[in-house]
Amino acid sequence: MDKDKVAEDLVDLAMEIENLPLDSDERSRLLKLVVSMEQHLSGEPAEQEPQEVVDAVDAVICAFETDHPTMTGIARRLMSALSSMGV
Repeated sequence: MDKDKVAEDLVDLAMEIENLPLDSDERSRLLKLVVSMEQHLSGEPAEQEPQEVVDAVDAVICAFETDHPTMTGIARRLMSALSSMGV
C-alpha cells in the first residue's frame, strides 16, 4: 500500500471515529492514536513507540470489530500498511 493510500485511510479512520457514539475522552484517545500513526508514517518524532501504536490499534480492532466493522476494516488495512513499512 502506498503512502497516499495510507494517508487517505488515516483521514477515513478519523472521520469514522468522529461519527461514532463515543464520550469525548474515548474519542480523544482514538484520535491521538491516528495522530501517532501519522507521525510514524511521516518520520516525525511520535509520542508512542511503534509497538505501543500496534498494540493500541489491535485493542481498538478487538473492541470495535462487532459494532463498527467499517472502522475496524480501515484499522486492519492501516495495521498491515504500517507493518509493511516497518512501523
